[in-house]
Amino acid sequence: MAAALVGWLRVLLSIVLLAAMPGAANIALAAPDWKIVVEPSTKIRANYPSEMRVRISNAKGQPVSGATVELVANMIDMDHGEHKSPTTMTAPGVYDGKVNFFMSGAWSLDVRVKKGSETFTHKARFDIKD
Repeated sequence: MAAALVGWLRVLLSIVLLAAMPGAANIALAAPDWKIVVEPSTKIRANYPSEMRVRISNAKGQPVSGATVELVANMIDMDHGEHKSPTTMTAPGVYDGKVNFFMSGAWSLDVRVKKGSETFTHKARFDIKD
């Protein structure tokens, strides 16, 4: 047991030393400076597919096209797991998809965007009524 603890301490120390090395801060990738707007296109009701429009633009206000955008719904107060929905790009920087908030309550909607090596997650909250 002591040998296992010593092994874990060595691994932890290696990680700490690696992080303290000059230039280690350059290893972490900065999130892109994107603006993401989530627009429900209809009134959201529990247990009905809700159409969502996601608009993505870069720091200069230009549309971000050609990205993979996924909508991920999580109920905040209950653990029902992640409910993922794909989107389709319908115009430059515009992605449409459907989300089914299957019961009333508070939900978190993560918009997960990936384009090349850049990734970004935007969170929105929805309080769903019957």
